Amino acid sequence: VDYLVHVTNASANPVTPLTITDDLNAAGAGALTYVAGSATMNGSPNGVTVAGNVITAAYSATYGALAPGAAIDLKFRATLGSALSAGALVTNTGTVTWGNPPQSASASVTLTVIVVPPGALTITKTTPQVEVTRGQLVPYTITLTNVLAGTVQGAALIDRYPAGFRYIKGSARLDNRPAEPTVSGLQLTWDNLNFAAGAHHTVVLLLAVGAGVGEGEFVNRAQAYAGPTGPPISAEATATVRVTPDLTFDCTDVLGRVFDDANGNGRQDPGERGLPGVRIVTTTGLAAVTDAYGRFHITCAITPLEGRGSNFVLKLDERTLPSGYRPTTQPVVIERATRGKALRFEFGASIHRVVSLELTSAAFEPGATALRVQWQPRLERLLAELAKARSVLRLTYLADVEDPRLVEARVEAIAAAVRQASAASHCCEGLAIEREVFWLRGAPPAEPRERPGSQP
Repeated sequence: VDYLVHVTNASANPVTPLTITDDLNAAGAGALTYVAGSATMNGSPNGVTVAGNVITAAYSATYGALAPGAAIDLKFRATLGSALSAGALVTNTGTVTWGNPPQSASASVTLTVIVVPPGALTITKTTPQVEVTRGQLVPYTITLTNVLAGTVQGAALIDRYPAGFRYIKGSARLDNRPAEPTVSGLQLTWDNLNFAAGAHHTVVLLLAVGAGVGEGEFVNRAQAYAGPTGPPISAEATATVRVTPDLTFDCTDVLGRVFDDANGNGRQDPGERGLPGVRIVTTTGLAAVTDAYGRFHITCAITPLEGRGSNFVLKLDERTLPSGYRPTTQPVVIERATRGKALRFEFGASIHRVVSLELTSAAFEPGATALRVQWQPRLERLLAELAKARSVLRLTYLADVEDPRLVEARVEAIAAAVRQASAASHCCEGLAIEREVFWLRGAPPAEPRERPGSQP
């Protein structure tokens, strides 16, 4: 309870000595307790002394005589005893003494104690924002309603917001009128709220999402109390927002080029043009097609993990390369993506000679993957042909009644032999090997078996 003792010199003469006293003990045992440090006289603590619950303001001893028409305001705060019952009367009396011989006058104010039960007020808290980003302003609306048949006086609304959020000064309004709260840490307080029966108050405010707030859900909580330090008289209302990545600052853009790698060195050198109409695909299904200059761009291709980034995979769709072109760089590239930084990819492709080697079961030892002796020298002639120009080796197997697993093993054995021989002779670096299997009967046989066939 905030008290004011107002004294005015209504006479035509200065008054001295003058003293104001207020004995809170006179209200009854435990009824009123002085709040330390709250007493002031005309806005200053000078001249005010407190002994227990007795407040004394020695005006003349501090400032001299009180001039005609001048006034004194003694202000202080007291708390009501928690044991007071509903309907109890609490009377506080202020007394002024002046002159010689002393004269005095008194004034009293009586309070009727009402007990506000839990649930006296209903409370809701909402925000139109569900997903927010760092730096964004988030509006909140809190509505309090008195559900009692009587009045509720002196209620306090306390709003607690998450760490990293910040109250925007001057944004709060109570029933569409400016009403700044008391800010203490992460807590906002509106006190001295009075409600008639069935009445309600609406508070709106803005919070800013700080730059250091992590991603996830953040809960703002509000509750009404019977005064700033009293018990709760409403349930707790909450409003939840989810902080999400910002498309401008947190996403990673991907850009790059597909070029005609004429010299096959895997780099775009001066004079090597871009390849248009080539498709680039991500693992999440995003796709881009190169423009007339071979360039591509994927906006916000990935939102990397906060703090440590993420791997990003990009694949060149070889089927969309111009006829005769084969990749000269890896068709699948993995790069580390960091928030707010773009990734650049380059894919090279060039026209390759296609050298075909047709195989049948007659070229292999029966039931084995080894070539017959008479066909082994042909591998040297194959390497000589591949060395003439940048080439693609296409292995074609014409299968009849063989076991499909044996067919695959034979093709792979030839591919491995070619790779080993090319590495030993330093020929055909990065040789691409394509594999094809054709079944003369349209499909593998139900009961595979080897039988002699024509020579390849």
